[in-house]
Amino acid sequence: NIAKEISLKNKQENAIENAEKSLKKIKEIFAIVAVSPSAAGLEQKKPYIFEASVSGGDIPKQFAHVKELLGKEIKIDQIFETGASVDVAAITKGKGWQGVLKRWNVKKKQHKSRKTVREVGSLGPISPQSVMYTVPRAGQFGFHQRVEYDKRIMIMGNTEDDKLKINPDGGYKHFGLVKGDFIILKGSVPGTYRRLIKLRSQIRNVPAKVNKPNILEVVV
Repeated sequence: NIAKEISLKNKQENAIENAEKSLKKIKEIFAIVAVSPSAAGLEQKKPYIFEASVSGGDIPKQFAHVKELLGKEIKIDQIFETGASVDVAAITKGKGWQGVLKRWNVKKKQHKSRKTVREVGSLGPISPQSVMYTVPRAGQFGFHQRVEYDKRIMIMGNTEDDKLKINPDGGYKHFGLVKGDFIILKGSVPGTYRRLIKLRSQIRNVPAKVNKPNILEVVV
């Protein structure tokens, strides 16, 4: 519907004008980002939508930067470079309801202990008459958002490049063939296959200079 598209465009322009007028009142800027799973070769049609904070410079510079990128596709090589380290945020693998031994790595009691073996020895003192939150208990294990720090980018490229062959014959197990842009990180990443992974610039141990790794061979 052309009339609907024109109406949405006018609303967007009015919102941008109102934001420009009130830049002095704005303390922080967030961008609503959409990621298309189909671009990675996944069957999911519904895009992932989330907020991303904008940093660097003052508020007018941040707003001008976001306004310039509005509605455009951002490639990973526009943000990161090979050799730099990133922080990785993702939802971990879900394990369901688990006991204290698996969930908190509590030591087993002796085999002749009263009633139970796979349980904590004590829930706490008589007073206060409540169980403290610090006592290990059974409950949900996994499927939590976790952040892994300082993962170095070893390779960044595109599958159309003949020099970099990263797809094994038949594709990767539970995923398939990697399509389009990709990066290879040093270390593990939280979560299971085909799950959204968010990257950000590292906030710990930031080096003064980024050294590019010398990759001799890629074995898949």
